[in-house]
Amino acid sequence: MSGEVFVIAALAGAGAAVAVGFASRTAIAGTTLALEGVSALGEHMNGVVARAEEAHKQACAWGAVASGVLDRNARLAVLAQACARAPGGERLAAELPEPLAPSGRTAEELLRWCAEADDRMERVDAGLAGLNAAAMTRTVFDDLIQALGGTGQAGSAAELAALLADLPEAPADLEIAETLERVLTRIPAHVSADDLRAIRDAARRIGEAAGPAEARTRVVDVRHRVQLAGLAAAGRRTDAVEAARLLHALQLDAPGEHVALEAGLAEVVAGRASFPPSLRAEARAACAAVVAAADRAHVRESLLGALGDLGYQVEEGFETLRLAKEGWDQHAVQLVVTGEGQVRSAVVRTAEGGDADAAREREWCDAFDQARARLRADGVDTEVEHLLPPGTRPAPLARPRGARPRRLPQARHRERPD
Repeated sequence: MSGEVFVIAALAGAGAAVAVGFASRTAIAGTTLALEGVSALGEHMNGVVARAEEAHKQACAWGAVASGVLDRNARLAVLAQACARAPGGERLAAELPEPLAPSGRTAEELLRWCAEADDRMERVDAGLAGLNAAAMTRTVFDDLIQALGGTGQAGSAAELAALLADLPEAPADLEIAETLERVLTRIPAHVSADDLRAIRDAARRIGEAAGPAEARTRVVDVRHRVQLAGLAAAGRRTDAVEAARLLHALQLDAPGEHVALEAGLAEVVAGRASFPPSLRAEARAACAAVVAAADRAHVRESLLGALGDLGYQVEEGFETLRLAKEGWDQHAVQLVVTGEGQVRSAVVRTAEGGDADAAREREWCDAFDQARARLRADGVDTEVEHLLPPGTRPAPLARPRGARPRRLPQARHRERPD
C-alpha cells in the first residue's frame, strides 16, 4: 500500500432515514461501511478475523434489539398522547413504562424491557379502546332515548331495551340493542373526533327508522362507520409512530437545528395533524443526514481507537489527520475522513532521504488490516476497493506540521457498539 490509498466509505443503512435514532453514540447495526484501500488479511490474521466475526455477529444482534427498543419508545410516545386525549386516560398513562435508552445495556436487558413494555402497552391500548367504546355507547344510547322522547340513561343493551320498550314508536328491540352494543365495543383506541362524530350521526338515524327491519339496516351502517374508523386509526397510528421516531432522532442528535420540522412532527405524534408527504420527506431527509453523520463519527472513533491500540499517535486536523509512530523518524501516515464518508490513507515522507518507504508501507498495511478486523468487531463491515501495493511509487514528501503528536485513545473493547 503506497502513495495514495483510497478508503471509500459506502453507507448502506437498512432504511436509514426511517431506522433513525441510534444517535451518534448508540449503534450502527445493519449498516455496511465499505472502507477501501487495504490488502487482504494474511494467514496470521485468521485468529483475529474469527474473533472479529463473532463480535460482529453479537454487535449486529444487539443493534437489532436496540432498534426494537426505539420502535417501542415511539409507540410509547403515541400512546401517551392518546391517553392525554381520552377522558379518564390519565390513569392509563400512569401504567406506561418510561422510554429506554439502549446504550449501555445488554441485549438480554433490552429484550426483557421490550417484553414488559409490550405487555403494558397492550393493556393500555385495550384500556383506551374500552374507554372510547364505553363513552360512545353511553352517548349513542342517550341520543336514541332522547330522539324517541324517552327519559333516563342506559349503560347496557338490556337497560336500553327496557327503556325503549315503554316507547310505542321505538324501532329497536333487545336484539338490535345488543347488536349495536357489540358494534360500538369495536371502536379503536386511536379513533379521531371526526370519526366519532360520523359514528354518532349514523347511530342517531336508528331512531328515525320506520321499524325493526330498517333499524337493523342502520345498525349495519354504524358497523361500517366503525370499520372505517378502525382503518383510519391504524393508518394514523402508523404515521404517528414513524413521526415519533423521526422526532426523537432529531431531538437527540440535532437538537435545535430543525425547530419547525420538529414542531410539525410533534403535531402528528399528538394526533392533531396528518402526516403529509412533504413533511415526511423533509423529516426523512433530515434524519438520513443525522444517521450518516453518526455513522461517520462512529467509524472515525472506532478507527482511531484501533490505531491507537497499535501504537499510532495523531496530529489533529478537522479533516486530515497525521499519524506518527515510535521509531518512524522519516515517515508518517496521512489519513483523511471526509464528509461524504470516504477514508483515504497514504504513507508520506516527513524528511528528505531514506529508503524505507516500502517497509513503512507494508507495516501500515498490516496495521490497517488489523484495524479493519477490529472495526468489524465493532459492527462495521469493510471492503477493499482500491490500493497501491507497497513500493509501487516513492512516498510523497509532506511538510512537518510542528505540532507534537498526541497518543490516540485506546479502543474501548465492548460486547456491542454504544
